[in-house]
Amino acid sequence: MLRRVIALKTILAPHGMAETALKAFEERFFEEARAAARLTHHAIVIVHDLGRDDASGLLFLALEYLHGQTLAQLIAGNRALDWREALRIAEPLAEGIHHASLLGVVHQDIKPANIMILPTGQPKIMDFGIAKIETARLKLAGSGESFGTPLYMSPEQALGKEVDHRCDVFSLGAVIYRLVTGRDAFVAENVPHILHRIIYEEPEPRPR
Repeated sequence: MLRRVIALKTILAPHGMAETALKAFEERFFEEARAAARLTHHAIVIVHDLGRDDASGLLFLALEYLHGQTLAQLIAGNRALDWREALRIAEPLAEGIHHASLLGVVHQDIKPANIMILPTGQPKIMDFGIAKIETARLKLAGSGESFGTPLYMSPEQALGKEVDHRCDVFSLGAVIYRLVTGRDAFVAENVPHILHRIIYEEPEPRPR
């Protein structure tokens, strides 16, 4: 036994799904999870294993267990970082997104809550592969919901279009804006207005 401490993330298929749809969902899960497991980069959380628990039927990912705090916790309360610290954090994240793009893997939900800052200060992107799986689950459930965090979505996501690695680059840019300015690039009073700003407007320059 390895006696390794891991983080376990479970994925629940939509209730009452037809057998053919359930099979398609599970195939999508294994496809996306295996793609995420191929990623080997110091700025991306390691996927150790994946599978289905026979007793409960739950699909699961066994992930590297991280100590630290999320970037969202670090910048809570409209806290801004010195631009040098912001870029120190952003550089390995950009490298990780580039690494994933070379393997055809798109995160689709880059945001401060999905970035862990280790005690050493090193950032790690969490939940690669999860966004696509959740998107498939919502579509199969017929919920009509869009997946992703509106404040950090790309315009293509906001419009419900197909996306590639460029949506992650856009989201990282929105994260960097938040780190440097202390406010979100496309903040508005409600989700429709946030999406409108993402699609049609440019972020305001940082106040002097």
